[in-house]
Amino acid sequence: MLKLILCEFQKIKRKKLFRIAFLTTFIMPVFYAMLLKGGNLDDMMSVVREENGFMLLLPLSVIVAANLFFEEHDCDTLKNLLSVPVSKGQLAMAKMLVLLLFDVGYILTGYAVGVSISIVTGASMDGWGQQLLLTFCTGILLWAAAMPCLLLVVWCNKSYIISVIIAFAYMVIGYLLHISDKIVMVPLGLNIQTFLPIPVIFRWLYQYHSTGAMGEEFLAFYTRFQPYFISTPVVFAIMMGEAMVCMALMVRIYQGQKI
Repeated sequence: MLKLILCEFQKIKRKKLFRIAFLTTFIMPVFYAMLLKGGNLDDMMSVVREENGFMLLLPLSVIVAANLFFEEHDCDTLKNLLSVPVSKGQLAMAKMLVLLLFDVGYILTGYAVGVSISIVTGASMDGWGQQLLLTFCTGILLWAAAMPCLLLVVWCNKSYIISVIIAFAYMVIGYLLHISDKIVMVPLGLNIQTFLPIPVIFRWLYQYHSTGAMGEEFLAFYTRFQPYFISTPVVFAIMMGEAMVCMALMVRIYQGQKI
C-alpha cells in the first residue's frame, strides 16, 4: 500500500493542476492582509481554516480526487495496472490517502503563509501552537467532509466538468447551511443536522474564535451558538465514521465499474 501511495503521489505531483491548486493556498491570507490592518494571528488563522479551507480546499479536494480516479480510464492504463497485480480496491484506497496528504499539506501551507504574514506585519504570535493543532485537525476533517461529495462523483463516473459542478455545489450548499440557525442550533442526536459535514465542523471550530474583535451582531450570534458547540472527540467520531462509510461504498462502486 505504501508503494501505491507513493506512486499516486508522484503521479499527481507532476500535474499542473496539482501545482496550480496548491498555489491557491496563498490567496485568502494575502488578500486578508491587504484588506485589513491590525488583525492578530487568531484572525489570520480563521481565514486560513474557514475561507481557505471551506471555500477553496474543499472543492479542490474533489477536483483533484476526480483527476486521480478518472485518469486511468481516460488514458486506458487501468488494465495495465491491474495486471501488476493491484486490486481496484487498493488503488481506490491509495488515491483517498493521497487526497488526505494533499488536504493536510494544503492547510498547513496556509498556516505557514499566515504565520509569515503575521510576523512581517508585527502581529502577536500568542497561541501559535494551538493554532497549528487546530489547523492540522481542520485539514483532516475537511478531507472527511469531502468524502460524501467524492462518493457522488465516483458513483456518477462522469467527466471533470460534472465533477467541478458537483464540488462547487456541495461547497456552496454546505457553507450556506452553516449559518442557518435551524441547522447549527440543534442538539446532537439522530437527526440530519448532526450528520451534515460542513455545519458539524463549524460547530466544533467556532468555539475557538477570538471574541475580542467581534461586532455586536456576530457576538450575539456567537452567544446563541455556544450551547451547540461540540468537542474534538465528538466531531472526529462523527466525521471519521461518515468518511469510513463513504470510503467503503466508493471502493465497492469503483470495483464494480467496467474497465
